[in-house]
Amino acid sequence: MTRFIRLATFVLVAAILYVAKDVLLPVALAVLVAFLLAPFVVRLTHLGLPKAIAIFFAATVTFAAIGGVGWVVTHHALALAQKLPDYEQNLQEKIRILKSPHQPEALARTTEMVDKLRKQLDAPEPAAPGAAVAGTAAEPKPVSVAVMAAPQTQLELTRELLGPIVGPLGAAGLVIVLVIAMLFQREDLRDRLVHLVSHGKIGVGNEALGDASRRVSRYLWMQLVVNATYGIPIGIGLYLIGVPSAFLWGLIATILRFIPFIGPWIGAIFPVTLAFAIDPGWSMLLWTLGLFLAMELISNNVIEVLLYGKGTGISTLALLVGAVFWFWLWGLAGLVLATPLTVCLLVIGKYVPSLRFLSMVLGSESTVDPPTRFYQRMLAEDTDHVVNLASEQVEKSSLAAFFDNVFVPALLLSEIDRHQGDLPLDRQAAVFRSSRQLIDELDRRREADSEDETVTADPPVRLLIVPAGDDADEIVGRMLRSLLRVRGIGAEVTPVGDSAESCLSRLRETGAQAFCVSALPPSTLLAARQTSRRLRMQARGVPILMGVWAEKTPASELQTRLTRNDVVEVVTTLTDAVDRLEKLLVTGTTARPFPVPPATGDEKRAAPALTVLPERA
Repeated sequence: MTRFIRLATFVLVAAILYVAKDVLLPVALAVLVAFLLAPFVVRLTHLGLPKAIAIFFAATVTFAAIGGVGWVVTHHALALAQKLPDYEQNLQEKIRILKSPHQPEALARTTEMVDKLRKQLDAPEPAAPGAAVAGTAAEPKPVSVAVMAAPQTQLELTRELLGPIVGPLGAAGLVIVLVIAMLFQREDLRDRLVHLVSHGKIGVGNEALGDASRRVSRYLWMQLVVNATYGIPIGIGLYLIGVPSAFLWGLIATILRFIPFIGPWIGAIFPVTLAFAIDPGWSMLLWTLGLFLAMELISNNVIEVLLYGKGTGISTLALLVGAVFWFWLWGLAGLVLATPLTVCLLVIGKYVPSLRFLSMVLGSESTVDPPTRFYQRMLAEDTDHVVNLASEQVEKSSLAAFFDNVFVPALLLSEIDRHQGDLPLDRQAAVFRSSRQLIDELDRRREADSEDETVTADPPVRLLIVPAGDDADEIVGRMLRSLLRVRGIGAEVTPVGDSAESCLSRLRETGAQAFCVSALPPSTLLAARQTSRRLRMQARGVPILMGVWAEKTPASELQTRLTRNDVVEVVTTLTDAVDRLEKLLVTGTTARPFPVPPATGDEKRAAPALTVLPERA
């Protein structure tokens, strides 16, 4: 029902915007111009000018510049239209070449002669005079009837001539009046908007309005800078190529680039057409096309990336869809306003909880956190994408940070889904399989990239990692083994479900010095406590570290709740585990970082002959 209400609301709003475009479009244009002029007016008032003089000066300069540019463009366009007949021969010759680009002249004349002969043969023979059959009456000729329009009155003629001019001039005048009024009442309008959108939360409303203002102003000024760095080289390049009125076309390219996507190509039509018409050859046309293509590539891929940064925060797809939507509603003016209006919708979605979906749909920032996205890729068994995501995260931070902040939380999500019954067995197996493959691939890449032989060689086993419950615990144990290997510490992960006696036997075979119990919540805490207790009963004096991974509870609190006298040390991240184990296994001191608790009566009777193992050098 909620989705239907949202869809109905969207349709209703779109209908209102379409029907009321004659009223809303000048208001939107006025708001856009006011955003541009407000910083200029504020700076003039800071310089000591009265507010009224500053507003009128800024508005006069701006609209005079816009009107002057419009007059110059119109004048040159009319002059170009008058000169085009002078280039008629060039145009006809190029059109003929385009129709038959590789046809020799003799063959062209022969083809023309054959076409004329075919037309003469196909033409019907004229009827001979008096050839009508005797006794047949000649058919009467139809009488032609012409419908003449009533002569226009002076009023109708005036309305027909001035109608296309009065409409745009009236809209422009309305925009000018609205801009001046908005600048005069800028503070009052801001306060009213804050109270309107805040619903009693003045701080949130003020922050939302400030965010929208900053984004739109930054977009407009950065767009102006980008357009200038695009139009100025265009004008210089056209001048060097030899296109008449080159700097005018550069100015037009600068202005039209405010129209997303199609504006640059509209600006290229005039100089390209002129180059096609005035040059008898093709070099000027090719140079002009090459200039526009090169500048478009440089502007899109270099200049905009350097100047915009994150830009408006809108995704490219959302910007494209927004441009189509506003163009459908309001035509070319809607295309100019598409980005600022879409920015406002993005900000509304960011600060209004009921419209949060707008921020999700329009924003360029991913709404899915890295662990969730990583978990989704593992569920889809997209091995290549999983490896690429892991490589990107490792390059941004480190292998340990990737394990702690992305990989382990992703496994925790799978464990939560599994215990809630939302993850089928086959998908669970796919996650475990993908996780093991990824760890092996990261180990292989690290060894291939490493030039340190001590890292690539197999170090002696100093630690046994014991999974507390299931495969997820074993996979995190593999991560710990991988991190320890980087530090030159050998570790071995025991199979899931191995008994304490088997772990003790493996401890004696490998000569390991400590245990680490690996436990990934939410359901392995009790199993981890029981596992550590059994290990301590079997291997009295061997240090035991418990890792409760991805747990938000502080390690000190977990130690109080889980261990009491069973285990001395609890960690919640792989980074902390590696640091603690390195101090224990590499320092070579006789004093252990983990104090061994005294044994109870039952443990004394159950403890085997194994005592504290000697330290490895």
